[in-house]
Amino acid sequence: MSMKFETTLDTLLNASSTASRFAEKRANLPVLGCILITAEGSRLILRATNVECGVEIVIPAKVATEGTVAVPASVLAGFLGNARGKVVSANLVGEVLKVETERANASIKTLPHDDFPVLPRVSAEHSFKIKSGDLVRAIRSVAYCASLSAIKPELQSVLLYGDAGKLTAVATDSFRLAEKQVPLRAGGNVPELLLPARNAAELMRILDTVSAEVELYYNDNQLSVQTDGVYYTSRLLDGAFPNYRQILPKSFSTEAVVLREDMSSALKSLSIFADKFAQVSLSLDTAKKSMFLSSRNPDVGEQISTVKASIQGDSVAVSFNGRYLADSLQAVAGDSVRLHSNGPGKALLIKDAGDDSFLYLAMPMNR
Repeated sequence: MSMKFETTLDTLLNASSTASRFAEKRANLPVLGCILITAEGSRLILRATNVECGVEIVIPAKVATEGTVAVPASVLAGFLGNARGKVVSANLVGEVLKVETERANASIKTLPHDDFPVLPRVSAEHSFKIKSGDLVRAIRSVAYCASLSAIKPELQSVLLYGDAGKLTAVATDSFRLAEKQVPLRAGGNVPELLLPARNAAELMRILDTVSAEVELYYNDNQLSVQTDGVYYTSRLLDGAFPNYRQILPKSFSTEAVVLREDMSSALKSLSIFADKFAQVSLSLDTAKKSMFLSSRNPDVGEQISTVKASIQGDSVAVSFNGRYLADSLQAVAGDSVRLHSNGPGKALLIKDAGDDSFLYLAMPMNR
């Protein structure tokens, strides 16, 4: 086996760092812990996959000898991350890849690459176009609500669907739910696609630096996107997302508007005194025009914070997981949030006061 190439260190470092996130950390098949590097023509193609999702990155290079090699992802990315210089060269000698920069060189043992899986290519039958930043914002606004439990795989996902010029992203772990709507290219209809939350996070990171419009292709099992020399593909979950629209309240007995920063600061402070369940009591007092937030831990003490509020309707007091309330505020872009309640024991609906494109539903604690 032989292969020889040269490229800029920054380019190879960025590509291998991205690819290494897709390599399987504890792979049953050792080659899945590798980055597959193919040198051909005047380019390098880096591939990595954990079978759930995969990435292919193309970067320019001076290729002296064409070839393919599987290099342990953590070793390559780790070495390049600590190397210095502008140029990196690599030379495959037998089963060892010799990598050299101006100040460091390494000999990395490679693995046989015959068993490296082919990244699936999604046929171009179905696709939709969207601004990269809008898709990133949609995923970021909801992904933290996805379940961490594997009992219901469909809840470990971000639901994407689109119609009427809007793409909707939703995630829930059954204790809280977030929905975000962003503009979709006119005429674009997207059926319900269940993208695993971990894969959605990787898609978000890939698109984070892309400012242009992107086109996403999908079929029953896969979703993919090609942009800026990067091809990303993910499997889609086969399952039914809960019909969450049924549980969204249509009317409310109490509505309040508070400054987002005031509520956020209060919740951060209250977390110091919260018990192991992170319980925070929230009360809206119509007469005092205030929201009172309190937390208590027998081993630490207790705290009550007062937040000025504009309140309409009945006074109400409900307990919530304080972390859930704080999480909701990260997706609110405006200065104020609107709180909607139907009384004790009922869920709290949180919205951006000046933007209806985001909503968050937090279930109460019944302790």
